[in-house]
Amino acid sequence: MLLQSLVQQADRCQGDTPEYYRARRVMWQIDLSGTGNAEPLVIDLRQEQRKITAPYTGRSGSKPTPILLADTAQFTLAHPGLVKNPEGEKVLSTKPADVTKAMTRHAAYRDLVTSWCNDHPHLPQAQTVATWLNNQPPTAWPQEMDKDHLVALSVDGEWIHNLPEAKSWWADKVKSTKSGKTGKTNQGLCLVCGHVMPLLSTLPVPIKGIPNSGMNTQLVCLNQPAHFRAGTKQLGATPICVNCGTKSATALNTLLADPDHRAFADDSAIVWWTRDPDTETAMWTLRDPQPEEVAQLIAGVRHPRRGRDALAVLDENAFHALTLRVNTNRVIVADWITISVPELKQRLGHWFADQQTWDGWNNTHTYWSVWRLALASARWDKRKNKYVDTTIPKHLQADLTKAALHGAAPPAHLLPLLLQRIRADHHLDLPRIALLRLALIRTPTRHKELCVPQLNPQSTEPGYVCGRIMAMLEAIQRKAMPKVNTTITDKYLSTAVVSPRAVLTRLRIGARPHLRSIARINEPAAKAMDSRLRDVFDLLDTIPAHLNTEQQALFVLGYDHQRAHSARAAAEAIKAREAGKELAGEQEADALPEASAENADSSDNTLW
Repeated sequence: MLLQSLVQQADRCQGDTPEYYRARRVMWQIDLSGTGNAEPLVIDLRQEQRKITAPYTGRSGSKPTPILLADTAQFTLAHPGLVKNPEGEKVLSTKPADVTKAMTRHAAYRDLVTSWCNDHPHLPQAQTVATWLNNQPPTAWPQEMDKDHLVALSVDGEWIHNLPEAKSWWADKVKSTKSGKTGKTNQGLCLVCGHVMPLLSTLPVPIKGIPNSGMNTQLVCLNQPAHFRAGTKQLGATPICVNCGTKSATALNTLLADPDHRAFADDSAIVWWTRDPDTETAMWTLRDPQPEEVAQLIAGVRHPRRGRDALAVLDENAFHALTLRVNTNRVIVADWITISVPELKQRLGHWFADQQTWDGWNNTHTYWSVWRLALASARWDKRKNKYVDTTIPKHLQADLTKAALHGAAPPAHLLPLLLQRIRADHHLDLPRIALLRLALIRTPTRHKELCVPQLNPQSTEPGYVCGRIMAMLEAIQRKAMPKVNTTITDKYLSTAVVSPRAVLTRLRIGARPHLRSIARINEPAAKAMDSRLRDVFDLLDTIPAHLNTEQQALFVLGYDHQRAHSARAAAEAIKAREAGKELAGEQEADALPEASAENADSSDNTLW
């Protein structure tokens, strides 16, 4: 199914790119004179930083094969490579092993190009190249050239590899090489197209663009005894014809090179495409969610297309997504999904609805990219005031993308890890709240209905209520002691999240003198805060002695929701003061002295 989809994608997007050609960065151009009266020009193209479509095929091993008319300086010019001398300057290598290797590979290149020239005796460019090969000394190189620099040949400024004779000859050459031995054993049923065709022994095009990939990363590679199937190595047990093997690898490379159809996540690469290239997928919102686009996706969740209308578009507009990793030059398919585009939009809408967070100061809902959510699980550096991105759990960004596309829960280890981070570094911001909501909502428990983006004053879930109480006690302390440096949250939150009974009981007793201090200045505010605190305590039959992992997450969620609710009330109180209006007791109770619109940051709202 995967290879079939890639072949279909290649048929739609092949365009004018010849077989076994790809975009390559040519660093040196050797321009030959068609009349033979001038010396070849060696043109430095390194500063241009551009790519041209040139011949290419995968190669590996101790005897790699040459590439027609566009190969490295080692193959094209017998360049032995640059090494550093004792003074630190780069000079030509004189090691016998380097010189011998360069001469051997140059000889193979000469044989290949000479074979092409002999097959086209009436082609002027071919005769020009043949003459140059017979006359050019293998020791004349520009000082800045190195053995791995790509060198291409031209005649009077025109690339020779762009000739139709070069394109067709190179395609036939690669096919005959990659098909293995000739004869009946080369024919068989292709598992992709279902036709009896010449079969490949190895895929002719390596996969490029995956993080940590090498020079010859293969999509299918069975080259060790432990990999063989029934004693058959490479593609003998996975029959793929020449056309399907080439198209599938080429399509995958094209997707990996297109920023609009791929994203990188740690050591993974995620590519996506649709059967109809003009279909809008909204997949990009996972990387850069915009409020207007997200609002449309969430609105689609409330009015889903059901029945045959949604299923009818599966064949025309099917959406494909593929997650790849690399292990020792082999591509690992970490995830593969095919769904309809309406179903994709439904799942993306649920994804953003499940991670929706509320910014109380600005009275807006916020949404986060997959990368930002993954970063929130990292360790917080208090001194640098930022996350340490090297501590992000391995594969988490790819796992979150998989959860979004499949409509599944995040990895099971995410919630305990995130709670440990919060307790350890005492940092809580909106992306971490979004991760908590995702983990709780997508876990099939009785707490699912409590995970709303704003305060749920009717909830009687013990963990959630205890978190609200903690936020209220902190607000009372801040109201009584506006200049306090270390709050009760700083001291006791890590313990209260796990064992709330001992902490909240003690803090409730400690809140009494704070309320008396507030009453001396503003009695209505003190009464309002005391009344609210009693009402929330009354939601509990008894304060729990210990909380499990999900209840701890709800504790943090309740704490955040109560803080956001108070922040919204404080923002409205500030506006009322600016308008010269009198505040009621409840409004005054929520108008925290340290709160101000200037120090509120909606993008990184650190709460303690």
